[in-house]
Amino acid sequence: MGGVRGTIILATALWAAAEVVRLVRPHAIEPARQLWTAALILAVLHAALAFASVYGWSHHTAMLATARQTASVTGLEWGGGLFVNYLFLAAWTLDTLWWWRAPAARLARSPRLEQLRLACFVFMFINGAIVFAAGMARAAGIMAVAAVCAAWAVHGRRTLRHV
Repeated sequence: MGGVRGTIILATALWAAAEVVRLVRPHAIEPARQLWTAALILAVLHAALAFASVYGWSHHTAMLATARQTASVTGLEWGGGLFVNYLFLAAWTLDTLWWWRAPAARLARSPRLEQLRLACFVFMFINGAIVFAAGMARAAGIMAVAAVCAAWAVHGRRTLRHV
């Protein structure tokens, strides 16, 4: 398993583990936060490795490749998904920093905001780890998203009300 693929597969698995721990065991804050942080680090490492080894540190090359990949899946040649990924990594980073700097404030945020955050993450992982993935990465994505959705369905209403 290559570095670029391997980092995102592991990031996806750790993201799912963090979400499941948080939903199933809402008071197990530290394990969830550590898994969450490790997943973010691997996702950022994935982006850096992709830019270094696949795109030659060229944003233009990454935009063209994103547009081609989007066209092959959706029929729409659009490179804007790259900016969506930048925004996603930035939001994940800010959320992680918030969790480390002010954990009580982060955990006390409104349940609606937490549901929106979770829905956005599930949406991003469905797209990145299932729709735009293949082979082992897609299989890992399907298992990760299914685990999070199952935990959300079974425990989410109780957990997200008390976050």
